[in-house]
Amino acid sequence: MSTQSEVMHCYEQIAPLTERMLMLARARQWGVLPALEAQCSDMVERLMAIEDQETLDAAQSGRKYLLLSRITANYAEIRSLVLPQLAKLGAVMKDQSQRQSLHQAYGQTDDVP
Repeated sequence: MSTQSEVMHCYEQIAPLTERMLMLARARQWGVLPALEAQCSDMVERLMAIEDQETLDAAQSGRKYLLLSRITANYAEIRSLVLPQLAKLGAVMKDQSQRQSLHQAYGQTDDVP
């Protein structure tokens, strides 16, 4: 019975995490994404530290590239869903900052025409 390499274990953990992140992004459940991204980042850091120390056989290499393709595709779609939300959040924050600056400068509220 062969044991799974630690490198392959990392890839096997990252792929479903990115799939879950994608599912949540599609559902616009933004609040959960940072925790999952942190888990992915931790796993990627571990992978970067160990990947050069292991040699994968042909089957493992093939599986690795399949997983890497899934992970890359998931991240691309997550990015396409998250970036517009980040831009929207940035615009809201900028507007709020401008309102606060005006209020501090002139002492007026938004209710005054």
